[in-house]
Amino acid sequence: MNLKKLFLTYLLFIIIGGPVLGQKYKHITKKELKDKIAGYWIGQLAGNYIGFPFENLYDTVPIPVFINRYFNYLDADTLNLKMNLNDRRGFVNIMADAMGGAWSDDDTDIEFVMLHGLEKYGLDITYEEVAKLRKEHVNRFIWSSNKRVNELINQGYTPPQTGNKQLNEHWYKISSQLINEIWGVIYPGMANKAAHWAQWGAKITNDGWATHGTILYVSMYSAAFFEKDIHKLLAISMEKLPKNSPYLKGVKDVIKWHAQNKDWKKTRELIHKNYFSEIDGFKIPYPMGGAIINGLNGIMALLYGEGDFTKTVGIATTSGYDCDNQAATVGGLLGVINGSQSIPEKLTKELPSRGKWDKPFNDTYINYSRDNLPNYNKISEIVDRIAIMAEKAIIQSGGKKEIINEQIIYSIKTAK
Repeated sequence: MNLKKLFLTYLLFIIIGGPVLGQKYKHITKKELKDKIAGYWIGQLAGNYIGFPFENLYDTVPIPVFINRYFNYLDADTLNLKMNLNDRRGFVNIMADAMGGAWSDDDTDIEFVMLHGLEKYGLDITYEEVAKLRKEHVNRFIWSSNKRVNELINQGYTPPQTGNKQLNEHWYKISSQLINEIWGVIYPGMANKAAHWAQWGAKITNDGWATHGTILYVSMYSAAFFEKDIHKLLAISMEKLPKNSPYLKGVKDVIKWHAQNKDWKKTRELIHKNYFSEIDGFKIPYPMGGAIINGLNGIMALLYGEGDFTKTVGIATTSGYDCDNQAATVGGLLGVINGSQSIPEKLTKELPSRGKWDKPFNDTYINYSRDNLPNYNKISEIVDRIAIMAEKAIIQSGGKKEIINEQIIYSIKTAK
C-alpha cells in the first residue's frame, strides 16, 4: 500500500471511529436511528391495539380465528369470538376516531412517563426519583403489579422493594416486560447497558425469574439496531440471563420445538403444558398473566413469524393469554429491526372506522391515563425526544456524533 492510500485509510479509520484499544464501534445515521425509534413506538401501538379485544380471554386453547387485522365488537357475533366488550378494548376503531389518533395504555404510557423522568433527572435516574414520578404521574389505569407498586410507594416503600416478592404478590406477572422496552432504544447497540437498565427497571414491579424476560427482550431491542436475524438476536440476549434461569430454559425449549414443529400451534401446546401453571415448583396464582408463559409465546411468534410484521403480531395475539402485551413487544421489536416504513399501512393508517390517516396513527398520541403530563402529543415529537436521550446515552457511553458527507452519524461503542 503506497503512502497516499495508507494516509487515506488511516484518515477514514479516524473519521468513522474505528476500534481503539480493543473497543468495537458500530455506525448509524441519525435518520436511520430515528426511523428505528419510530418503528419501536408505532410497532408497539399497532400490536397493542390488535391484541386489545382478546386480552386475558384465551388460555387453554388459542383464539380459533387467526388475528391478522383489527377486530372489533362486530366480529364477536359473526365469528363467535370471546372479546372484551365491557370497555374500550373491543372498540378500537371507534376509539381511533374519538381520539383522532393513538391513545395511551400501559404498553406505552409508563414508558412515556419514564421518558419524562429521564429528561428531568438524567440517564442516571434513581429509584427514589422513580418513586416521585410514580406518585405524580401513575395513579390511574394500572393493574396487578403496577397497582401494588403505587400502594407500596404511598406506604413509604421505594423500588426495588416495590417489586419484591415478599411485598408484591404480583411479582411473577408479565408487568415488567411491557413497560421497559424503552431502555433498548435509549441504548441502541449497547446490549449490555440496555440489559443492566432493563433489570433495574424490572425490579420496580417484579422479582426473581419474572425479571428475566425484560432483560431478554430489551437486549434484543438494543441489538436489533444492527442485527436483523431473530436467532442471532436471541443468542445475544440469552447470554444476559442467569444460567439457571427457568426463563432461559423456556427460551431454549421454544427454539428446539420450533425446529421440530412446522405448526406454531403445536409449539404453543408444548409451552402451555410445560410453563403455564408451575415454574420451578412455584404454583402460579394467576397463570393467564404469568411472565414466562406470555414471554415464551412472544418468542414463539418471533420465530414462526419470520420477520413478517402481520404474521408475527398475529401469532402473538392468536396464541392468547395477556396477548396485547406480547403483540406490542414483538411489534415494537420488528419496528426496530425493519424500520417504521415496514409496518403495514392497514395497521397504521386505516385503523379509524371513518376515513384514512395520512401519517401513522395521524401522528397523534393522546395521553388520558398519566397525570400531570401533556394530553396531546405528536408521535414524531415523542420520537425526537427519545432520539435526544439516545444521543446522550451514546456519547456518555464513549460513542461519538460526527457529520460526514452532510449526514449526522453516530459511532456507538458496543463492546470491548
